[in-house]
Amino acid sequence: MTKAQLNKEYERIMLEANKAVGRKEAMGLFKRARQIKKKLYRDEFTYPPLNNDNMRINRSRAA
Repeated sequence: MTKAQLNKEYERIMLEANKAVGRKEAMGLFKRARQIKKKLYRDEFTYPPLNNDNMRINRSRAA
């Protein structure tokens, strides 16, 4: 899916969650919306994620 399609789907699900009657139904829709949001922003990272192994090595050298 393209970003425009994902945005449209996210918006539709959030509107549907707003109209949801039960807690279970609303939480299910919010979880789906969160999955879409993850897909949207996963591609936009401009920096590499931290590597925990490097952090452990640096801490052990400092001690």
